[in-house]
Amino acid sequence: KQTWIITCFCLQLLLLNPLVKAQSSCGNPVTDDVNDIAKLVGNLPNDYMITLKYVPKMDSLPSHCWLHLMVPEFSKSLLNLLQKFSDIPDMSDVLSNYSIINNLTRIINDLMACLAFDKNKDFVKENGHLYEEGHFIPEDFFRHFNSTIEVYKESADRLDKNDCILPSTVGTPENDSRVAVTKTFLFPPVAASSLRNDSIGSSTSSNSKVSLITEEALGFISSSSLQGISIALTSLLSLLIGFILGALYWK
Repeated sequence: KQTWIITCFCLQLLLLNPLVKAQSSCGNPVTDDVNDIAKLVGNLPNDYMITLKYVPKMDSLPSHCWLHLMVPEFSKSLLNLLQKFSDIPDMSDVLSNYSIINNLTRIINDLMACLAFDKNKDFVKENGHLYEEGHFIPEDFFRHFNSTIEVYKESADRLDKNDCILPSTVGTPENDSRVAVTKTFLFPPVAASSLRNDSIGSSTSSNSKVSLITEEALGFISSSSLQGISIALTSLLSLLIGFILGALYWK
């Protein structure tokens, strides 16, 4: 009997392991791919403008709620940039840039999954008036990207604790250091003449492609959430069976 009890106990621990992983499956979505940003910025023309809708800092807007507003916009901007590179004929430097942008897009999409975007999607819809549209040179855009990553790291322990609710009356947003324009670094442009600077006035077909890719990214996040719930339910059921077997062998 003692052997069976120990066996059932160990089995329960093994079955509980997937549940623990499902509850903390997010982990650290930020990979070493962010180290390639300097290379990417150096490969883009210094005067290339990247469109980004942003929300300036407000005292009434907690950092983790600011992330819910900003991370999806970074995803859209990166997907738009990714689409432009996919339209350029194959070249080694273009493929390298495409790979870097694709990796950064994956990081942002993983951040969206960690933010439990579906939970606060109504908050994002209700506060669309807070956005301002800006056009940033590559160095500034990716500086804001890195700043957003840092805000995520600082707010990671608060992401699931509070829902995002703003007062019904919100004052005019003040300028935020996250989106302030500063002196640019001197990155040498490398083989980027094939990239056309048409981010301001892009065509309807390009926008539709970006919208489609964005929907696929959000769909991936939803499917990941469903997969986590499925694993959790399966683990709980297996754990219950383990307890029943343990009780039977105890008798």
